[in-house]
Formats: sequence, C-alpha cells, structure tokens
Amino acid sequence: MAMTSEGTAWQRLDRRLAEPSYFDRLLEQEEEMEAETLAPALRSRQRSTKGNDQIRWLQKALNRVTRFGIAENGVPSIQTRRALQKFQAERGLRPTGTLGPRTRAALIKLSGMPAPRRVVRDEDDTLYEVEGFVDSCPADSPYVIRGFSRYSDDLGLLPPDQRNKLAAIAAEITRSRSGTPGVISVGQVIVVGHDDMDAAREKREPGFLQFMSEKRAAAVALDLACRVGAGGVLASGRGARVLAVPTPRTEAERACNRRVEVIFVHPAESLPHLDQDPTAAFLANTAQQNLKEFYETALQGTSGQYLPPVAEQMAADIAEKAMPLHKKLSAISCPGGTGSKDNNLWNVYLASFFKDALQGTAQKYPTPDQVVSQAYEIAKHSVLVLRQAQQRLDWASATLPQPMALDCESVPGKVPGPANHVLCGTHGHILDTTARTVIAHDLDEYKKQFRR
Repeated sequence: MAMTSEGTAWQRLDRRLAEPSYFDRLLEQEEEMEAETLAPALRSRQRSTKGNDQIRWLQKALNRVTRFGIAENGVPSIQTRRALQKFQAERGLRPTGTLGPRTRAALIKLSGMPAPRRVVRDEDDTLYEVEGFVDSCPADSPYVIRGFSRYSDDLGLLPPDQRNKLAAIAAEITRSRSGTPGVISVGQVIVVGHDDMDAAREKREPGFLQFMSEKRAAAVALDLACRVGAGGVLASGRGARVLAVPTPRTEAERACNRRVEVIFVHPAESLPHLDQDPTAAFLANTAQQNLKEFYETALQGTSGQYLPPVAEQMAADIAEKAMPLHKKLSAISCPGGTGSKDNNLWNVYLASFFKDALQGTAQKYPTPDQVVSQAYEIAKHSVLVLRQAQQRLDWASATLPQPMALDCESVPGKVPGPANHVLCGTHGHILDTTARTVIAHDLDEYKKQFRR
C-alpha cells in the first residue's frame, strides 16, 4: 500500500512538473536565489572577460531553437542558464542548467551549429562546461574517399591526400589489368556514395540525400573511368542510410559520413554472369545500346519538366518501360523481306519515329507507361502522315497533266472555277473530275492558268 501511495505521489509530481506555469514558477524562485548568491561573481566575470566562445555558441544555439532572445555576448548570465534549463526540460533532459554531452548533441542537431572545442576554464565554471569529444571517424582506408564539402561532389575540393587516393586506386586497376603474372585482375569496380544526415534538407527536398550520394559516386566513377580508360565501373548511392559516424558531433565527423567507397570485384565474382554464346552476347550488347538511346531521348524531355534527381530517374524508368515494346516489335519480321535480323517492324518503320516522339511525350505525360504508350501511338500514325507528306512532295514536282491518284479525296467548293474542278484533299493539287486528271499543282497555280 505504501508503494502504491509513493507511486501516486511521484505521478502527481510528474504532472505538476509537466505544467509550464509550474516550471516557470520554480525557475523564477531559483533565479531570485541565484541572483543573490551569484551576482558578485557574475559582475566580476563581466568585468574581466570579453566573452567566452563556448558561452557565445550556447547563446546563439539557444536563440536559434527557442525564442528566449538571450544576449549573444559570450558572457555568463542567469538568463542563459534559465534558457538552458527550459530547453532541457522541453527535450526530456534533466534540467540541470549545465551543458553535458546529451544537451550539447541536442543543440547541435536542432540548431545546425557545430560547437567549438572545449577549453579549460575556472574550476567553478560549471555552467559553461562543454564536453570535449574525440573524432570517432573509422580508421582511414585507401579505398574510401572522404571529406566532401557539404552539398558538393567536386573532387577538386577534396583534401590532397584524398585526391591522391583516387590516383592510387586507378593505378591499381590499371596494374591488375596488365596481365602481369601473379597480379589478380579486377573485373568490376563498384563505387558507393554516402551522405551525412540532414533531416531539414531531406524534409524540404525528399530524396536529396540519395541524390547527393549518387552524385558523389558518379563523380568518382567518372574520374576512375577516365583514368583507367575502360568500362566496368558501376556507381550507386546509399543516401544517409549507412553512416560511418551514426551521431556526428563535429564537422570532421560529418565529413567522414560524406564519403565514397571503392570496391574491387574479381572476374569470377562479377555479377551478373552473362551468357558467353556469341549470339546472346550480341543481343545483350544491342539491348544495352537501345536502353542507352531510350534514356538519352527521354532525358531530353524530362529535363525540361522536372528538377534533378527526378528528371534522371524518370528518364531511366521510361527507358526500362520502352524495352519490352522494342523487343516485341523487333520480333515481328516484315513479310517478303530479306530475312535479315534488321528486317523487322521496329527497324523498318517505327524506330526513328518512336524515339523522336518519346522526347515530347516524356515532357508531357506523368507516368512512364503513358509516355511509352503515347509515343508508340504517335510513331504508328507518323508512318502514315510522313508517307502522305512524301506523296504531296512528289506531286508538287510532277509533270502535269497526269491521271489523278486513286487515293485522292475530292473537296468541292474550294476552287474558283467549273464544278468539275475540285481540290484533292489528300495531295493538295487541283483535279478535273471529268477527265480524271491533275491539272494544277496547287490553287495559286490554278488561278494563274485558269483566269476568268
């Protein structure tokens, strides 16, 4: 029974402490007591110092995440301690008014302001004590490029030792492919980019961290591909899902998270294992080339409609959706053809039309399925429309009179002449329906020849 009463008492106390007005009253009482006991010491400090960098950071960080409006002069004050206590209480921390590691980490995370290093202070300087931390970056590796600037993939801004790593990695790849006895060859080079956690930026721009990690991976992959002069370099990104330092507390630790890993894969381990049959290999290479062409075409449209990285991903999705259609139409041989692998519905009629239409539909339609299906419909209709345009061009240079074509659609009422003189809506020339002949290339020519 006593335990139950004690538990109830603690619950009542918790509820009272949770009330902002109650906590404010406690702080006011504490402020009055501290004002009487600490005033002489505070006046002495204010006279003897121009401000403390640690305190100035604390005041700026508190002002950024709260509305206390503390003077940012680096001078200790009861107002600073009160603001710190209230911040701690609001974050579920013990309201001690001293800056321990948990409070410091919370302020760094919420304010986005890196804290200065601790300096040795007076022994009674408990309010201003800041825990010193040793960088917890993993041991350096010759295959990890780290130290990218925030929001940057510029290799030129890397520290010299990290740029030297890139040169050493490229040299190792080249040496592995030289055929030197005893040197294990490198089949693939996998490049994986990472970013540091930035919750605020990710909230404003979903997918931004993934985009930055992929940009860094791409920058390293392109650099290595240029250096070694060969393919087999694959790049991908992990966003901020795999942090080298899970809870970074310094800029150096955050820079450790902004990194690119380079992984060597030996030929026997390279994936996927591709069919070595010559015909299958040829088809695989052709498919890769077609995918590349579809991607490049779609990107011309999506880049005018979306911002990175959505434009690139949308273009990739469109290219992948176009591949099954290409495979289906390439399998339909044209009747009466030569039997060549190129004599199919895709190559003979649709390839160029589809790719051109894909650029426009990629800019207009919101889903890859719509983009591909509309481009296909446009491509099919374009075969007819182009043929009609070619026929009109042929008729424009034909020697007249000639017999009218069987596909001419007579349009009466458009020609200022006898009723049997009409417009051919199909080809744009003028017909004599009685003689069934073409008598003028166009209306202007007819007016000159048959003036009233």
